[in-house]
Amino acid sequence: MKALLKRYKSQIGDSVWSILGLVLMNAVAQVVVFPLYSRLFGDIGYGDLQYLMAYVNVITVSVGCAANYARMTAPAATRRENNGDYNIFLLLVALLGLPFTLLVRRFGGVAMSDATYVCYYLLFVAMAFRYYADAAYKLTLNYRHYFYYYLCISVGYGVGAFLVYRTGIWPLGLLVGEAFGVIFAYVRGNTLRVHGLKLSPAWRHTFRIILTLLVSEGIAQLIFNIDRLLLKILVGSAAVTVYYLATLVGKTISLLTAPLNGVIIGYLARYEGGLSRRLWRLLCLGSLAAILLFTGVCAVGGYIVLLLLYPTELDAVKEFLLVGSLGQVIYFITGIMTVVLIRFAKKSYQVYINLAFGVAFFGLGIPATISRGIWGFAIAMVIACAVRWLVAVLLGAWHARGAEKQQV
Repeated sequence: MKALLKRYKSQIGDSVWSILGLVLMNAVAQVVVFPLYSRLFGDIGYGDLQYLMAYVNVITVSVGCAANYARMTAPAATRRENNGDYNIFLLLVALLGLPFTLLVRRFGGVAMSDATYVCYYLLFVAMAFRYYADAAYKLTLNYRHYFYYYLCISVGYGVGAFLVYRTGIWPLGLLVGEAFGVIFAYVRGNTLRVHGLKLSPAWRHTFRIILTLLVSEGIAQLIFNIDRLLLKILVGSAAVTVYYLATLVGKTISLLTAPLNGVIIGYLARYEGGLSRRLWRLLCLGSLAAILLFTGVCAVGGYIVLLLLYPTELDAVKEFLLVGSLGQVIYFITGIMTVVLIRFAKKSYQVYINLAFGVAFFGLGIPATISRGIWGFAIAMVIACAVRWLVAVLLGAWHARGAEKQQV
């Protein structure tokens, strides 16, 4: 056991620093910012702002993560010179975000003041860069700075919560933290600053890689946030609040997989071996065990969080805790598996996995939500996430088998 710990001491330390940073950031968001939203705006207002955040999340998380993963898997020899490719891509998305957020304001069904809209758009821009910017620390395996990065974001969330309390402008609760993170990455990292606005000769190839991953991430993030969109449209704002709180712990833990994925892809980027069938089988069996374990943890943890932070919503939410947690857990466990496939297999596999996910959900989710409300939505989500896991398992097995045949 000591030998094993010594062998993997660096990886364990990296994981600890990464998890601490994300835990701190999400603790501030879930214990300070979002309960404040609930108290200030009520169930319907809270559902409305979560609905508006879903539009931002789908675009910014997809774009930021796609650029991040593309950056992490780029050839080491070109990493310094092609920083501008990623930054300019993100700036183009930021410009496109202006008409997009204007459409949300006009047709989204939720009123926004001028000040709220400006902060909403700035949050769109800041989040896209924030999800990309931590690549600077994954590339260098500097996970202490990775922790400091999320510490800055956490402090910003605290400042933002105070500003929301004083002004009532809800996007400030997250905007200040996202901006703090981007500023820290600019000052203490190289990806935003060195050759920051200079296109490399390979920029077309870089854009193609980002767009491929963007399609995959976009489908995944659309389904991940679809509860806030579909339930708002088909059922109402209060249903958004109920389902969001039922999956709160599961969604939070899914966010915590980001640092683990970062550690994994950071080391896999330097690993020169292949993916064997034996290793993939072990990963699949481990994923099943993790699904069972974390579903129980999320359901129990969700009840405790509701009891402490959202006691008035407990009775309405508790019946959905188990099924809501199961869907979220399958989703984030599959996410870890797809990160492994990004490194070893074709990047188009990500599109196939999430396309199957999207088809399964939309084929079931809309009619199920119309006929059974929150219950129908929750069950459709579990089935779609299970399909996503199964397709990832099959594609990974197919790749591992083909790779072993080539070695013979």
